[in-house]
Amino acid sequence: MSEGIIVWLSLLLPSAIVGIICGYFIKKRRLGIILALFIPWFGLLAYLLYKEYFVPYQGGGASMWPIAQMFGGTIAAGTGVSFYFLSRTIFKTNKENS
Repeated sequence: MSEGIIVWLSLLLPSAIVGIICGYFIKKRRLGIILALFIPWFGLLAYLLYKEYFVPYQGGGASMWPIAQMFGGTIAAGTGVSFYFLSRTIFKTNKENS
C-alpha cells in the first residue's frame, strides 16, 4: 500500500469508528453529535502534539502541525459526524424492524 493511503486510513478509520460508537450508544442527539465531532478532532490534536513535542526531531524544516490540525482535524470531525448520522439511520431502522 502507498504511504498516503495508510495516512488517510489512519485518520479516517478511527474517526468513523468513533462516529459509529456514538451513534449506537448515545441516545441524546446533541450530545452524540458533539462527541462525534470533538473526539476525532482532539484525538488528532493529541497525536500531532505528541509527535511534535515528545518524539525526537527528525528534520524536515518548519513545523506544520497547526496546518495539519486545521485540515486533518476538520476532515476527522466531518467523518465522525457523518458516520454518526449514518449509524443512527441504520440502527434506527434495524430497531424498528425488530
